[in-house]
Amino acid sequence: APTRGSLRMFLQVGSAMEADDQRGMAHFVEHMAFNGTKHFPAGDTLEYFQRLGMSFGAHTNASTQIDHTVYQLELPRANEELTSDGLKLFRDFLDGMLLDAKEIDKERGVILSEQLARNTPVYRNAVGIIQSALVGTKCADRMPIGKTETVRKMTRERFVEFYESWYTPGRTVIVAVGDFDVANVETLIRKH
Repeated sequence: APTRGSLRMFLQVGSAMEADDQRGMAHFVEHMAFNGTKHFPAGDTLEYFQRLGMSFGAHTNASTQIDHTVYQLELPRANEELTSDGLKLFRDFLDGMLLDAKEIDKERGVILSEQLARNTPVYRNAVGIIQSALVGTKCADRMPIGKTETVRKMTRERFVEFYESWYTPGRTVIVAVGDFDVANVETLIRKH
């Protein structure tokens, strides 16, 4: 019987790609992936995978860095159905995010809360070290959590511009590790 499987979608897109008025956009878009896509309406994504025994954080998660974003799924079974559903979700993340204006506004509060929670002496020290090491580069001023003033103001149009510019197949790598049928996984990746 198939055992667990691990899927990752690595995107070569991070906060370094943001314009001045988009600081925090890469991280915000990562959040929006779970707030409505072509095949998974807002609220349905996590519910669907929770019914399969997966929980957000432990089995379904994502992270954004200065130079990349990673989406992860820990599948309870590496079977064709779950693998196909996971890859369909990744495909939606890549070109099917709805970026609904109401959902963006709802998620703003979550992002602003994260900014407050992370604003610790340890974080500020780490930012200072990064800014010193990267002085004179755009990356020095592009912490993934963003700036409060831009997170509050970013419009849906700016989300769409960022998403369509950077979420592209040429910047994407899919990794599947586990008890998968390799030929089947390759076929499913090509399908989705």
